[in-house]
Amino acid sequence: MPTKSPISIAERLNAAKLAIANSLADGEIQSLVANYGYPAAKLNEGDALLQAAQAAVNAQKSAEGAQKQSTQELKTAEKEARGAYQSLAKVSRAIFKGDKPRLTALGLGGREAKDIAGFLASASALFENAASAGTLAEYGYDGGRLESERGKVGAFDAANQRQEAAKGAAQQAARDQEAAMRSLDAWRAQYLKIARVALRGKPQLLEKIGVKARTTKTAAQRAAKSKKTTA
Repeated sequence: MPTKSPISIAERLNAAKLAIANSLADGEIQSLVANYGYPAAKLNEGDALLQAAQAAVNAQKSAEGAQKQSTQELKTAEKEARGAYQSLAKVSRAIFKGDKPRLTALGLGGREAKDIAGFLASASALFENAASAGTLAEYGYDGGRLESERGKVGAFDAANQRQEAAKGAAQQAARDQEAAMRSLDAWRAQYLKIARVALRGKPQLLEKIGVKARTTKTAAQRAAKSKKTTA
């Protein structure tokens, strides 16, 4: 049995806007639904939920965009930081080949860490201790260059923190969006149930708020007709 495609957020917002805006704009609808507990004030409550949901959707899109941007910046910063680390590591290994204590002090006793936390710890140790290894200056790594290359590692660390913050913000924005949409959907679902009663016999008004007029008989109506036919 085929399953229905999920309704998009845009479609849910549009359906709520149709029901609320047209109810508020049509005096006859307002009058009829007011008799069933939906005066203008209550319709405006629905409109407030709609505005809150739209704001939450916009905020989620913004947060998602910020996360993607921070991820791209992180990739760029990581590439530069690992490049700076690898260059210094190769030079250091060539210079201090066979000097295990010195290589250990520089954090070059093993392979380069793949995870971010491990890499940042290794890179910090390398650049921190390389400053005291005067021999490196002879091979292009004087104090100024070490500081500059170390800055790339610091930039990567900062980019990682920003990306984690952006990720958390995006996750929270997604939760806020879903909560706002659930509230709006619940309000609309209840309102339309009441509106079907208030506007019964007025298909044009029901259509106006997004309720399609029934074009086929219900099972009960078909059964009643069948009884009359066989009687």
